[in-house]
Amino acid sequence: TTIEVIWTLVPVLILVLIAIPSIRLERHQYDPPPADLTVKVTGHQWYWSYEYPANGVSFDSYMLKEANDPTRQKNQRARTDADGPPLLAVDERVVIPEGKVVKFIVTADDVIHSFAVPAFWIKQDANPGQLHEAWVKVDRAGVYFGQCSELCGARHGFMPISVEVVPQAQFAAWVASKGGHMGGPTPPAGGVSAAAQAGSGTSKPAPAVAGTAVANATPAKSNAAPSANQ
Repeated sequence: TTIEVIWTLVPVLILVLIAIPSIRLERHQYDPPPADLTVKVTGHQWYWSYEYPANGVSFDSYMLKEANDPTRQKNQRARTDADGPPLLAVDERVVIPEGKVVKFIVTADDVIHSFAVPAFWIKQDANPGQLHEAWVKVDRAGVYFGQCSELCGARHGFMPISVEVVPQAQFAAWVASKGGHMGGPTPPAGGVSAAAQAGSGTSKPAPAVAGTAVANATPAKSNAAPSANQ
């Protein structure tokens, strides 16, 4: 009957209209633009390590504890309001330039973690022995926060992520303050630069998954002046 044809065709047309843009978007995720900067992210119990292979910069990032926290060591800096909110402030922020395509290569050293920054639309699993990719282009300078989003042990809730987006000149100053350089990759004496970019020599990259579009969320207040070095 006519009514049966209508209630069959209308849902089909709706699904087709939804499927066409969805397929285009899914293809776009696997075809990211060329990266201006690559940052390797490694999850540990319970902190993050970051490496900028092309700039010769690497560091670990730990959550900052409160001044009255009895577990804080005397030589550990306490959190201040300038660092960010409790449980989200870190001693070393990830710093990236604004308006540039940044590729994150995400892995883990021990158990499964998840690198998640909601403002960037990134939530990428960090699996031991595997490499996953996500990319972002942030057009607004500021500080953006995230956390590990995969239950990874007793201190899972103490693995914050803090990303500071700065102008290109300020990023170059930060790299210099870390003893790095703005040129191409310079192989160290041990010749491990290529392995640093690709991860463990025994790991096989997983399919690239780009979890972001351009991020336009309102950032937190930056405390990087004149450079982003903490």
